[in-house]
Amino acid sequence: MPDDRGWSRDVYRDALARKRSLDACEACGSRAWGVGDVLLLVEALDSHGRLVPGRGVEVVPVYCNHCGLLRLHVASTLLRD
Repeated sequence: MPDDRGWSRDVYRDALARKRSLDACEACGSRAWGVGDVLLLVEALDSHGRLVPGRGVEVVPVYCNHCGLLRLHVASTLLRD
């Protein structure tokens, strides 16, 4: 099976650019953003702090290449027009 991480990164980078989410970094002002090549899962916790199996949200990690600020964007929202 082919590795499509580069393709996925390009799709999310294009979506971020379309939504103007790659403007200047809020922390340092740089415009040098990196986009992760894999989705991350932010897992849900119950009211007692225990993991809820099967619940969570897939996010795209976006980071400033200058200062390291990390942002997480909900993948399904990015792909909506």
